[in-house]
Amino acid sequence: MTSSADARPVEPKQIEIPGRQFALTALDYGNEGATPMLLVHGMRDLAWSLDSVAQAFCDRYRVVSLDLRGHGDSGRPGYYALPHFVSDAHATVDHLSMQRPILLGHSFGGEVVSQLAGIFPEIPAACILVEGLGPPPWEGEGSEELRRTLARRSVQSLESIPTHGRSLPDLEAAEARLREAHPRLDEKRASMLTRVGTRPHPDGGICWKWDPMLTTTFGSFSRDQIEERWRWIDCPVLVVTGSESGTWWSRGPSRANGPRMATNAYLPPSELTRRLALFKDVQCVEISGAGHMIHFDAPEALNQTIADFLST
Repeated sequence: MTSSADARPVEPKQIEIPGRQFALTALDYGNEGATPMLLVHGMRDLAWSLDSVAQAFCDRYRVVSLDLRGHGDSGRPGYYALPHFVSDAHATVDHLSMQRPILLGHSFGGEVVSQLAGIFPEIPAACILVEGLGPPPWEGEGSEELRRTLARRSVQSLESIPTHGRSLPDLEAAEARLREAHPRLDEKRASMLTRVGTRPHPDGGICWKWDPMLTTTFGSFSRDQIEERWRWIDCPVLVVTGSESGTWWSRGPSRANGPRMATNAYLPPSELTRRLALFKDVQCVEISGAGHMIHFDAPEALNQTIADFLST
């Protein structure tokens, strides 16, 4: 593994994955012929977000970091159900002739690669889920009343999706917003991610590249479906969690629909144990002092954890 702190950064090449209606984009870090590694970012993120992982492993692997549809420079078709994202990852593996790739996904990207690994268990050699076991449970999740409330809110939210993202005046304001949300993110990386992750806003200023219509994703799948397919995965699985990720969930996605179950880490211990038990072959490592964006908060610790897993 190359140390991302000491190595000269590799400049990836942006490539296209052709489709029938639109193209996907991805970052190719070279080393063609080596064991392939496909990286998949989280919701409202982009391929560049996982650059610190790519830089650490591109000396040994052929690393490709994908922009999912509606993200980064990939096409924005306006429809975003979970199977569409799984299809994006599958199309990338197929187009690049990736044989037995290592699949790594962060957050929603973990949901995507775990579904790919379950539906097509012959594809991956290993699967790495970084904070990728789905969101923490809602308080009172088992009640029909809460499920009805969440279903109503899900439908109502579709009626108010803005055509474009919120406008920010300039790159400086966008970077300040990013660093406020992620105070442990390295200053140079924050600047880079702001530059590559924004686009001009039609009404002036700039906005983040992700499509606001991505909100439609969250009503397109169920936890039961997700978890059933985890049982179908045949390859070894590494689950990486952050010891402080519960803080991120409590101030972020939870606010829209109600409270999540209170916990410092990603999931309450009993819930984490239950979800891990659904995999045939799984390891779980918690990164101390890291939140949900482990690759921002503790990149070296994350990369070492991945390297240890791949060396066994």
